[in-house]
Amino acid sequence: MSKLQRVSIICLISVSFIGGLIVYMPAWLVGSLAYKYSEHRISTSNEQGSFWNGGAMLMASDSNGKTFVQIMRIKWKIKLGLSKFIEVNFTSSDKTIANVSLSKAGLQVSNVNVDLSVDQLEPFLGNLSSMSLSGNVHVDASSLTLGKTNVGTINVKLEDVGSGISPVNPIGSYTLQLNLASSSIDVSSSTDSVIGVTATGSMNILTLNSTVQADKKDKLLQFMTMMGLPQADGSYKMKVF
Repeated sequence: MSKLQRVSIICLISVSFIGGLIVYMPAWLVGSLAYKYSEHRISTSNEQGSFWNGGAMLMASDSNGKTFVQIMRIKWKIKLGLSKFIEVNFTSSDKTIANVSLSKAGLQVSNVNVDLSVDQLEPFLGNLSSMSLSGNVHVDASSLTLGKTNVGTINVKLEDVGSGISPVNPIGSYTLQLNLASSSIDVSSSTDSVIGVTATGSMNILTLNSTVQADKKDKLLQFMTMMGLPQADGSYKMKVF
């Protein structure tokens, strides 16, 4: 066997080995990347499949890393491209919940469509987690860009929200809009909410302004005093974070 043949065989074996490593990259790498870029708030467990075509239980933790909550079982398919360096399709229960791609413009997220329960969001609720909240959550976003400039709006609808420590339930339905460009959060409530809530804050500081329907004030007096600071006009303020 000539020297050239030996070198060719070694190169072939090396390329095959590296190719095998790439093709069979483990699924837990997706969770590791999510954990890193979410500042340790998002992770995965019970991974199956590979980095390119796999699934896992999506987990969320509070800012202290002490409380972990199962969000949902997800699956993903990852492919490489030219204009879009990488594209990822995320599904849950055979329904697309988000498409993610990376290009020169940054990270693009589209077709976000997620249904959850309020208790699954406990790690992100800040001081509200003490209220034992329940209800339905729908999160949607048509197009988001994350990079040097953040663009897009995330809409969150909380419907029929209740509290385990409130004498009156449900307490209302609420809408949150997260503007990535300004890092602002706007909160509003449906007109028939027992506890009306408004707020304009940021992803770092958010204080809720709350009012109670006139015929429910007596029943909710103790609850509202526990949860917020009474104001001179009869409203309450509660710092979320």
